[in-house]
Amino acid sequence: MDILFVYPPISVNERYASNVGNVGGNLSPLGIALLAAFLREKGFSVGIIDAVAEDYSVGELVERISEIKPKTVGFSSLTSNFHRAVAAAREVKKALPDTLTVIGGQHATILPEEVLKENPCFDVLVKGEGELTAEELLNEYKKTGWNINKFLSNCEGIKGLCFRKGKEIILNNIREPVSDVDELPFPARDLLPMDKYIPLPNQYKRKPVVNMIVTRGCAFSCSFCSASAVFGRIIRMRSPEKSVSEIKHVVEKYGAKEISFWDDTMTVNKKWMHRFCELIIENKLDITWSCYSRVNTVDYELLKHMKDAGCWNVFFGYESGTQELLNNIAKGITIEQIENANKLCKQVGIEIRASFMLALPGETPELAQKTIDFAKRLNPDYAQFSPTTPYPGTKLWNDAEKYGKLTKNFSEYHGWSAVFVPFGYKDRKEVEEMKRRAVRQFYIRPNYILGRIMKINSLEDIKRYVKGVIFLLGFMKKARS
Repeated sequence: MDILFVYPPISVNERYASNVGNVGGNLSPLGIALLAAFLREKGFSVGIIDAVAEDYSVGELVERISEIKPKTVGFSSLTSNFHRAVAAAREVKKALPDTLTVIGGQHATILPEEVLKENPCFDVLVKGEGELTAEELLNEYKKTGWNINKFLSNCEGIKGLCFRKGKEIILNNIREPVSDVDELPFPARDLLPMDKYIPLPNQYKRKPVVNMIVTRGCAFSCSFCSASAVFGRIIRMRSPEKSVSEIKHVVEKYGAKEISFWDDTMTVNKKWMHRFCELIIENKLDITWSCYSRVNTVDYELLKHMKDAGCWNVFFGYESGTQELLNNIAKGITIEQIENANKLCKQVGIEIRASFMLALPGETPELAQKTIDFAKRLNPDYAQFSPTTPYPGTKLWNDAEKYGKLTKNFSEYHGWSAVFVPFGYKDRKEVEEMKRRAVRQFYIRPNYILGRIMKINSLEDIKRYVKGVIFLLGFMKKARS
């Protein structure tokens, strides 16, 4: 095998810093699935191991890689599971010293010099979008007869590739992103255990669920978000026609009944979204779907069209109930826009998953309580309350010490631990207690509970709600401990 892509192991309980049980939360790693499909089209033999879905330990993962004996192992990781990628790469290097180890993904793109300097288990690092860089890398590596030393001495000209040269770290310029994403193939889902992917209980209504991405890039500048680090600030969208073609593909091949879109802001182009909805309706596709959005990118007509085309749930980042705190993170929205989007979704019958951030720069427990009260007043169908995590490469990361204390244990950078404590809080424990209080006050309300019961329409709904209760209880128990 020319290249084996690996997504390192991390459990659901670790990702949510709580003992939430076996409630789902696994989705296919589309980044490496897209890379695998692209390289396969170019004539390379490829494979994928999703250690999360397979529930592998690091030892089990390395054992499996050793059995396959690939010429190249490409690790992809977020900040939160980077330590697991390092642990696996170290063991792969011991077991297969002649295998080229590559690291890519968001964390590697943001901190390339630090990653290579501190982790000699990685031979090279791919910065930014990986398709074209990976193709050139494999072509050059193949020319050397798959000889690591020869390759490393002749790879300086590969854009987007970073590596060690003696004691020096060579950081090549990031490659221009793919301009026409319609040219890219569908993800290589056939290399993944598709029957093992189930979202969290508040993120689906019908199974099987397939996740999908149809855009790259984010045009917004929230100070806490690192989404644009890999894909840039220019938004590139697959055509509505190509996007609907992929839906047909997963319906036919995997029996998909629901699509979970994981684009940062799927509604950023209203014309695109209207055409997308038209095509779903025209093709009479029997699917439901959900997506991520921003409150300043929707209106009644758009949401109504989305509802008619099968959209049942939209995720919004409301973040705070105080305008000053929204301004502190450059969110670029107003309280009035939040209230309007919330009202419009309720009018058209689309459920709302609302994200709120606790321990924001400038926040105090009193202001956090205002956010909790705001969430209760808006009464979205689901609310998540996440401690603020200033990810590396973001403005908030750079400015964090102006506003509070920051822990730099990256294994906790999953978005659910209090790695940042603003000066307005006494300590980390107070932030964790605020998270528990928010969950309790929002969900343990008679009117809210009655409202959820009234929406039960199937046995699947009952199963999802039971899982949801287990998930919430796990959050509250963890905070108390």
